[in-house]
Amino acid sequence: MERLARGIGLIVLAALLGGCLVQPGAPSTRLSYTLPTTLTVKAGQALAGTDIIYQKMEGDNARVLIKGQPATKRKGDSVDWKGSPMSGVAVDMRLRVVWYTEEELRLAGTVKVSVDEVDPKAGTLRTTSPLHFTGPVAYGVAKGARIPGTTLYYEGQTEEGAQLGGLGEYPFRKMGDSILWEGQLRPGVYIRLDVRAVQFDDRSLRVAGLVNLWLGE
Repeated sequence: MERLARGIGLIVLAALLGGCLVQPGAPSTRLSYTLPTTLTVKAGQALAGTDIIYQKMEGDNARVLIKGQPATKRKGDSVDWKGSPMSGVAVDMRLRVVWYTEEELRLAGTVKVSVDEVDPKAGTLRTTSPLHFTGPVAYGVAKGARIPGTTLYYEGQTEEGAQLGGLGEYPFRKMGDSILWEGQLRPGVYIRLDVRAVQFDDRSLRVAGLVNLWLGE
């Protein structure tokens, strides 16, 4: 696990250091996140936000309903779903069967979450939604630009460190310091961005860490 975590960290850091910078100006109103995910669905229930139903374990197989049609699945088989679980949000799940019992089915893979009409607002999270995704993110922002999905923007390098606008508290961060932002991307879409300052100078700031998304009230 430690080796895997280190590998993911290096991939994220490489992408961060070589990626494009978010430039000043009106921020994008559409954001997309591609995240690794592990999901569990109880027998007789639907995978949250989808019409995929785990019926039961039958012998060595799992019986699943996909778009109302029965399907036999075994370990390693694909289970994909694409749709809009709520207004302004598109979800594309590319999953594989990990294991199953008489009680539940476990799936793992990636999920792409695309959010339209993004208008970030800081505030209290609602974390009770069954649709919850988390994974690594990395951003580079030019001086004067916002960190995507937040109201925070980079004001430049100072003697105290990287200066952030929109925090409402002590605005300076040294290399390796954390930056936490919580709120909504749009009504019903809640986000916690928990990143650290990886690199900065007077022209740009680069951050990497984790994003958590909750979809629905």
